[in-house]
Amino acid sequence: RDCTISLDTHRVTMSALQSRRCAYYAADPGLPVVIRGDAMVQYQLVMDVLDLVGKVGISKVGLVTQKLVK
Repeated sequence: RDCTISLDTHRVTMSALQSRRCAYYAADPGLPVVIRGDAMVQYQLVMDVLDLVGKVGISKVGLVTQKLVK
C-alpha cells in the first residue's frame, strides 16, 4: 500500500495537508472534515490525520465507516 493521503481528490503530503487545512479552517471555522481510510491502511496513519485535524482546531470530524456505493 502506498498510504496516499488525498484532500479534495488531490494527493498531498502530511505537511501539505496541514497547511491547506489551516487555510481552509481560517476561511471557514465551521468547516467539517470527513476521513475515510482504505480497509488496508495502517491504523496509525488514520490516527496521524485525526491528530493533525485536531491540532488545526477543527472539531467537526466524521469517519466514513461503510463502503461507498457507486
